Amino acid sequence: AVAAPAAAPAAGNRAHFAIDPPPEAPARQVAAAAARIEAAIVPPAMPDAVAPALPAEPAAPVAPPAAATVNVPAPAVDAAVAAPVLSVVAAAPRDDRQLAELRQEVAGMRQLIEREMNRFTDERLRGSPVRANALDLMDEYGFDAGLARDVAVQMPADIDPARARGLMLGLISKKLPIAPVDPIEAGGVIALVGPTGAGKTTTIAKLASRFAEAHAARDVALVTTDTQRIGAREQLYGFGRQLGIAVHEASSGTNLNQLLERLADYKLVLIDTAGLGQRDRALTAQLQWLRAAGQIRTLLVLPANTSFQDMDEVVRRFGAANPQGLVLTKLDETGRFGSALSVAVDHHLPITWVTDGQDVPEDLHRASAANLVLRLEDLRRAADMPCNPELNHAVA
Repeated sequence: AVAAPAAAPAAGNRAHFAIDPPPEAPARQVAAAAARIEAAIVPPAMPDAVAPALPAEPAAPVAPPAAATVNVPAPAVDAAVAAPVLSVVAAAPRDDRQLAELRQEVAGMRQLIEREMNRFTDERLRGSPVRANALDLMDEYGFDAGLARDVAVQMPADIDPARARGLMLGLISKKLPIAPVDPIEAGGVIALVGPTGAGKTTTIAKLASRFAEAHAARDVALVTTDTQRIGAREQLYGFGRQLGIAVHEASSGTNLNQLLERLADYKLVLIDTAGLGQRDRALTAQLQWLRAAGQIRTLLVLPANTSFQDMDEVVRRFGAANPQGLVLTKLDETGRFGSALSVAVDHHLPITWVTDGQDVPEDLHRASAANLVLRLEDLRRAADMPCNPELNHAVA
């Protein structure tokens, strides 16, 4: 009998993290979790398979002395040729839920290590009074801790405190993604998407008015897909009457495509989409309309008076629309719009326009990195000022 070689166990995949060495205790936990994942994924080694014994060869007949001798192949060669082919049977699949739990545990350990590393970095940065002051100032402006840490690391520890704030603002401005070209001037079909209450309708009126001033009102057309919300159409129709611009409606994706074909002669078509929450199921259908049209470019309207976490979720949910730019609204309603700038930096969304009021079109401004960082301190001070008109009137 001939024994077939044992099947070699498959090598397991190990997760490697491209970060600095973590503390000893979390590292041991990560290694233990990774070992459990490897044990769950790698199939057990197959036991040595033994080929079944072959039946005995019948005795070869004895040739007469006068006959020529015939070379008979060795039995070992015949056995090797006749041996059955062995195949490795895959191990039974492990519990998917167990694997998911292990992966989740490793992800949690990774987050723990990253938090520890960030804490160590913050402690090192705060060893410099200038850097510590910069971190505190960026926190007051509302910047994300990650962006603030990146800026503080680039600041020399021994810089003159009188120059520190200017250097900090300069480093922030270099990180801001600003659209080099105004997408409105290029014309075409542009849809504004965003959550409820972001100011899409008012922003569309401002953009249409600005374009009509540079060209003509007959070159602009407005389209609304918000046909269900009470008062939504009336607001856009009111802006259209004031500006002398035609307003159209589209209640479905098919209607939108047909309408855009009829409006092909206009230089600019602005679409006011329905305001939907980032978790609304109807959002998927609306974004499918825009993708099906093909010729539509999108701008994401984001209110600056929202928390960083909420804006980050909005950008991720509306990512299916593939926005080419960002419009920041309601800068006049917040003193910490650094969170909105942090979202733009994290998602590499170029900022095209900013708005800071309800006046059409005076409160619409082209985005500029220098102007945005200079307004950080002004808006923070304005937010800290007391608002008591009666007291101010009495003092006057």
